[in-house]
Amino acid sequence: MTAEILRHAIETNIASTIATICLMLYFFGTAFVFIKNPLKYGKNYSVQPVDNAGKTEIRVYYGAISAALGLFLGFLAFVCAKPFYSLCGGLFFSNAVFWTRLIFTFVDKGWKCPYTKLAIPAEGFFIVALWICFAIAIAVEGSGIV
Repeated sequence: MTAEILRHAIETNIASTIATICLMLYFFGTAFVFIKNPLKYGKNYSVQPVDNAGKTEIRVYYGAISAALGLFLGFLAFVCAKPFYSLCGGLFFSNAVFWTRLIFTFVDKGWKCPYTKLAIPAEGFFIVALWICFAIAIAVEGSGIV
């Protein structure tokens, strides 16, 4: 992969590249706070471990997996020169989280929880922004599939 190919991929996929950078910042930020202070942020997310192994699990599932997702999306966009694919991956993940949270908030009767009141609108706004980037990538920049 040459620098010229990567430069061309980024220049012709600006919306996908911007979306990828935002997704990476989100995932790296999430990883940082959960690895650094799993008890504090776990509590903010209504997740509390019953012992020290649970504390490690919070670091792993909220921290390490978030970091891996950010790295994977960055790899697709900036190593493989496929920012559109990275945007699509971010859409798959973000929509799965949002719709699962929305549906099971009603099933589990979690709509009164403070985190839910923050998460649903924030995630909803985020996926709308990603879908706008996707629409721009398709309509304005071409499919992005090269």
